[in-house]
Amino acid sequence: MLLVGLGQLLHGSKSVSSHSMGDSVDDFATIDIDKEQPSWQVVTTERDLCSSAKESCFNTQCCKVAGQKCYLTSNTVAKCMAYCTIGKDSADCTQLQKKQAFEIESPGVHQHAADTMFCFSVYTESTGSPKKSYEKDLLTQQHSRGVSIFACDASAVYSDVSTSLGGGIMTVKVSDVEGDFHFAHRKMSGGKQGPWVNTGMFKQVWKAVGESAKYKNYDWTVKVDPDAVFFPARLQSRIRMIPRPKNGLFLVNCRAVDYGFFGNLEVFSSMAFGVLVANVDKCSRDLPWKVGIKNGKYGPMGEDLFAEICMEKNGVAKVEAFDITIDGACSGDRPYNRITDKHWRPDCGFTASAAMHPFKKPDDWFSCLANTTKAEQMYR
Repeated sequence: MLLVGLGQLLHGSKSVSSHSMGDSVDDFATIDIDKEQPSWQVVTTERDLCSSAKESCFNTQCCKVAGQKCYLTSNTVAKCMAYCTIGKDSADCTQLQKKQAFEIESPGVHQHAADTMFCFSVYTESTGSPKKSYEKDLLTQQHSRGVSIFACDASAVYSDVSTSLGGGIMTVKVSDVEGDFHFAHRKMSGGKQGPWVNTGMFKQVWKAVGESAKYKNYDWTVKVDPDAVFFPARLQSRIRMIPRPKNGLFLVNCRAVDYGFFGNLEVFSSMAFGVLVANVDKCSRDLPWKVGIKNGKYGPMGEDLFAEICMEKNGVAKVEAFDITIDGACSGDRPYNRITDKHWRPDCGFTASAAMHPFKKPDDWFSCLANTTKAEQMYR
């Protein structure tokens, strides 16, 4: 895990400088981080500039597929692999080292714990799908019990309508000012009609979060899907000592895929989210999001893919944190004998991750919450 041995990773320059971004002034300490760690890596190069598994990564020293690392196979050639077997792919499985020196958000020369979180969810009334949506029911019950995002330091719910979630809380309505909330449905297997592509709506949500500026008062900005069973305290303990580069950092949560920033639990450093907000319009113009990657093979970009590419192209780094969520939508999280089963869901009684997904009906959601809470208490 990232936290293991972090004390040994933070070394090097003690210089501190002040930088101004908007109305905030932050101090930055310069640290060195060695990429050759057993189970994680910080990637500061955008994916398009990294190497595929078929290419040598000797010069790029980074890989396109989430979770792969660059291993030497000869003096001048290196290969991207998830695992390296001695004698098969490499003589000694040496990961191509690249010391990374970058400035991190810090109020002094030493890294401090960053564990405050602004969390938000999005409720969509007009889903575009014939299936019944339980998002409002989930959020209403989560709020009444003070769980999920409502156990964070601060929270908000955004929506395409203004509606009450009980207890005096209202959703924050965003409007379809660009006319792209309902421009296309998601591609679904079997030719079934999926929900509306959510990127148009999320562009307005991100702007609304940015305009409120509340997120700036916290170390992390966390977006949680209503059907993700989420424990803020678990995430807090996991991310509090992750170094946050001055240009921002987001957490990749799905391994073995081309783009590993999956939407059930999106974790941004405050700076990263600010970069996204500042560049939403530019990315909307520059990215072919209404077509999608690979010439539209998978349909238009969802909000998570849009955000990932937009942040990378604007200098935000990423760190692998595959353990923060167990997601049925991520094939890398499924058991080997269920790898193609898109209906698989995690067993909450054996899961200690910060989030489990998807549990769309309230009975299933709160059953998962109870099972994982019981298991946590048993093993304390």
